[in-house]
Amino acid sequence: MILISTLQLYDEETTIEHVKSLAFNRTASSTGETEAVNYMEKELKESDIDSKVEHFEWNGPMKILMRMIYILLLIYLFLFRAFLIIIVYFILKNMFERTRKISFVQKEESKNLYALIPGKENIPNKPLVIISAHYDSVSANLPYKLQVLVFFLYRIIVIFYAVIILLFTVVFFLDYFSIIPFTTFSVILITTTSIGGVFVSIPIVYLVFVERPSSGSIDNASGVAISLELARLIKKDPLEKMDLLFLWTGAEEWGLKGSKKFCRQHFKMLKQKYDFDRSFNINIDMIGTYIGLLNKSGFILKRKLNKNLNDVLEATAKHLNISIVKYNKTIKPQSDYKVFRKYARKLGTKFQVSCFHSSKDSKYIHSVRDSPDKCSVDNLNGCLNICHQALRSIDLRITSN
Repeated sequence: MILISTLQLYDEETTIEHVKSLAFNRTASSTGETEAVNYMEKELKESDIDSKVEHFEWNGPMKILMRMIYILLLIYLFLFRAFLIIIVYFILKNMFERTRKISFVQKEESKNLYALIPGKENIPNKPLVIISAHYDSVSANLPYKLQVLVFFLYRIIVIFYAVIILLFTVVFFLDYFSIIPFTTFSVILITTTSIGGVFVSIPIVYLVFVERPSSGSIDNASGVAISLELARLIKKDPLEKMDLLFLWTGAEEWGLKGSKKFCRQHFKMLKQKYDFDRSFNINIDMIGTYIGLLNKSGFILKRKLNKNLNDVLEATAKHLNISIVKYNKTIKPQSDYKVFRKYARKLGTKFQVSCFHSSKDSKYIHSVRDSPDKCSVDNLNGCLNICHQALRSIDLRITSN
């Protein structure tokens, strides 16, 4: 098969212009996030690509902590037989419509954007390709590697709170039913310990969850730029026997919320329509100073991402003479491909996933250092070229069979 360079089909500067246009704070639930979605919608519309925005809500880390504090406080009032306070609170809270909606910490809101470009042949049970890239960004007061450690400590605190709540519950029932009487000292000890957990969480909230301005260029305006241009190319000349679904997810930085929402809502339905044993996901997350392709991940027994799809991408890069780094990672990158792989396993399919991820560029991300100048135009266009030609190659194999 003779491959025609994708670079002959579009302006080489377009990808980096997308990165520069998205060089502003795009954290989930912010006005910047909405501006980013509006920008992507506009770009798709100019290429006559119909897209759809889906809104969703999610619980942020502060809401989880606050809920635990509410539960602790409620159990504490039960322990000291302060039933009147609890009753009065619930009566006042539910008496009026306005008071029912009052919440100290509201749910966060975000959105996914997606567009389907069907293949030329309208045949049943054909393969589906999902091209995913998250568009939200985040920037904290700590370097990325320290952020990973602090997030780990945050999870420990959440577990700690869960244990404290369990202890409170046991104390309440044992004391309430006079099985084992507990002294005021015991209750105060548990209460003091739980309050200590609140104070421990304060520096974590400041260091990680209080954001600083960042353009989020490598992570992940780069993936957005590549997928936008790939959608444009496919729209001009659709594949023969494969449909392409382009998905731009929100709140990825806060626990892959966008891809989880999308898969919960659409994955089973898509499986009924498409042949998921021949379908796959290419997740584009971080193309900066080089093009990285995740190969294996895990601590002891490193698990490979789907070898067949990775081999096609690697062979395409070699044929096009584009440098690509295939690497192994002990700790899995937190990216949307994990969600697609999880749901594929749940449904018992051979759905494949691959993830473009320039792991060594993590030293720049989530900080003011993640700027457009860190994104190489050659690498952006190289990844675009690899994806485009690999899709054409796979589609040609299906057509010839």
